[in-house]
Formats: sequence, C-alpha cells, structure tokens
Amino acid sequence: MPRLRAYSACQDFHHASEAARRDVLTRRQMLKWGIGAGVTVYAANMLSTGSLLDAAAAEAAAAPDAPILVSVFLPGGLDLLDTLMPLEQEGTLRDLRAGVSPASPLALGGTSLGLHPALGRGVGGGLKGLYDRGQIGFLPGIDYANPNLSHFASRAFWETGMVSQQSVSGWLGRWLDRHGSDDNPLQGLSAGYGLSPTLHTAGAPVASISDPGDAELSMWSVWGDWGAAAVKAYASLSQSAPHAAGPASAARAARLAYSVSEQLAPFRRKDDTSPDPLAGTVAYPEDNETADRLKVLAGLIAQPLGIRVATVDADGSFDTHEGQAATLDKDLGAVGEALSAFQADLEARGVADRVLTFVWSEFGRRPEANKSGGTDHGAGGVAWVQGARALGGILNDYPSLTDLDREKNLKVSVDFRRIYSSLLAQWMGTDPAEVIPGAAQFGQVPLVRA
Repeated sequence: MPRLRAYSACQDFHHASEAARRDVLTRRQMLKWGIGAGVTVYAANMLSTGSLLDAAAAEAAAAPDAPILVSVFLPGGLDLLDTLMPLEQEGTLRDLRAGVSPASPLALGGTSLGLHPALGRGVGGGLKGLYDRGQIGFLPGIDYANPNLSHFASRAFWETGMVSQQSVSGWLGRWLDRHGSDDNPLQGLSAGYGLSPTLHTAGAPVASISDPGDAELSMWSVWGDWGAAAVKAYASLSQSAPHAAGPASAARAARLAYSVSEQLAPFRRKDDTSPDPLAGTVAYPEDNETADRLKVLAGLIAQPLGIRVATVDADGSFDTHEGQAATLDKDLGAVGEALSAFQADLEARGVADRVLTFVWSEFGRRPEANKSGGTDHGAGGVAWVQGARALGGILNDYPSLTDLDREKNLKVSVDFRRIYSSLLAQWMGTDPAEVIPGAAQFGQVPLVRA
C-alpha cells in the first residue's frame, strides 16, 4: 500500500509533488491504459497496426549492448554543502550552519571534500565505496543561470531540458521520439506509479511499472464471468484496425497494453507467496521504497525488453527547511543504500557496463542555516553520475563560500543542460542538438570513461 506522507515544508513543494504533476500530465497530454495494478502504458500518437508482440525482443536482439540511461530524481532540492562538504572551507561553513552540518564527513581521497557520513552505508560501503572504486563522478554547483528557486518551475525545467514556461515534452521523451521505436512501450520506463514528465513524448510509446508481477490483462473492479468477458472484448479490440480517429485510438491503446502484458507474462506471480521471477542475488535494504523501485528496474534491465531510458523518483523529502541533520541522515542514507544495492545488482546480473545512472535534484540550499535547523531554497545543487563506466571523481569546480551571488547563494558552477548534452553525446551516442535547444553553447563535461 502506498505510504502517506505529511509535507511539513513549503506549499510549492507539495504542488510540485510526484502525484500532482503526473496526474496533470497524464490527464491533459497522454492516453493511458492500465494492465493489472502495476503497469500502465502511455501513447501520444497513432501507431502502425503491425504485430507488436515481438517488438521488444526484436529491438533487444538487434542491439543487445545498447546503452541504458537511468535518471534518478531526489525531490525537494538536495543540499550540496552537507552532501559533499568543502573541508577546506569547513570553518566558514560551520559559521553559516551553526551545527546543522554533519560532524564527521567521510574524506574523499585526493580531494579537499568530505561525503555525508550516511552515504557510507550500504552494499560495498555505499556511495563512498563506489566513489573509492572510481564509479561515481560528482557535479557540485549544478543549476541554471538566475534560478527562480520554485520547486514546480525548476523541476519542470530539468524535466524538459529547457528553461522555458512553454509546455513541451520531456528531454528523454524527445530522445525517444527521434531514436526510439513506434511499437515498444518498454523502451522508456518509469519505475513506480505514474509516468515521469521526463519521459513525456510526442509520439513514442512509454510505460510505467511498479510491479511486473501484476502485469496481467485485467479490468479494475471487474471479476468473475464479467471480468473474463471484459478481457475477451479488450483482447478483441487490440486486434481490430478501425479507420475512424476515436476507435483507432482505442484500438491502438489496447494493442500496446496487450503487447506489454505479453512481454511481461514470464514475470507474473501466481499469488503473493510465489517467488519473484525477477529476483537477483543482491539483498536490497528493507522498508526502502527507492530500493524497491530500483530492484524492479534492475530485474527488467537484465531482460531482453529493449529498455533504453528509465526514470526513478526517490522516496523521501530533501526540502529541508527544518531538521536538516536528521532528514539527511535518514533520507539521504536510504537513497545511498538503494543506489549502492542497484549498482551491485547490475554487476551481479552482468549488465553494469550498459547502464549509466544520473542522480539529480531541482536545486540546492542556501549556505546560511535558518532558525529551524534547516536551510531554505538556494542555487547550486549537486548531481552525480554512477556506473561501471562513469568517470569518477569531482568533475567540475566546487563553488566558493566566500564568493556568493547577490542573493547570498552559491554561484552556479555548471549548467544542467551542459550535463544533458554530455550524457546524450558521450553515453547515448547522439547529437545533443536534437534534444537540447542551443546545445552547442553549453558545451560538454567528460562524464564517461572510454
């Protein structure tokens, strides 16, 4: 059952929450069809009427080593200064933070930076262990020029790859429109409930999956003879090819849903006590929703399903207006444990060389603490790439605590669109200008090892 959370932070964060944003997106801009309780297929334009059931397997066979990009979002605005502490500026930081920052950061060898101690927890020493093995590259001070510090607007900018108020598709959705297929919804996958706006496309089909074990063609709240009859009618609709726009759209959606149901059939569970067919050998942390989503994703990536891009929204709130020390220890620690287990799982399944994970948040926090033991919205956040082929280390300049902007925020070190351009060119092997307007002006940062 989904866990209820009471938001104690700003109202803007509540309005920018996953459920609210995805509900608006799917109602206004996408046609969605459900498959059982855990899978939803989304499509925007008419697709061909050819056979769909072999689409994913055919794509995987044609490009068995195709790279996969996973985008992990940390909601609320993760603080750079306590996640990746500037030890050479520690005196200034503690003057500004008055006991908010962790007392014993984990020193990163060869740098003057320290990692939040909670990120040392998890498989193989957590994210600290991944860094020590050269599998994480940090991007401190990431943001965009003149940030407005609104959760809703900033998140939308990151999701679309455009600092603009116009309604556009997601940046990974645009990549799928150019380089994806017309008949495989699993090519773009959100692990969890609802589709990430990052994957909103103009035409390419995409999907969200919270539980592949529920991926059986069924009708909600309809069962018995009536349910069997409804499924039979649904399957019949999926095989039809009407010409009128309305019936054609319904038939196309039914075909997509039916195809995904068949693709995921090997992973269905007979009942709640049945073993998980996707389970690997790595133990994920319990009572950790981020880990649950990444576990599902790792299992699916290891299958011949043609996945190319995927998104995960982490659990927890990083909008730390109050009690930042306790929140980061709990929620950042949970994210670190989940991500380290995910990387170990990919390695155990033999697919780690194909997967690069990009972790981000919509902005950072102010250098100076507030009176509630927290920090307010600020510029210059933190992101990172992780994976077997990620370029490890600190990948751009760390902002100075003694050279703030006119709002007394950190100065931005690197524009997030520069990182997107780098991911598209260096990992996906495509022209960034196809997806990011004005990509050439942002340049690139090395993110991937040759």
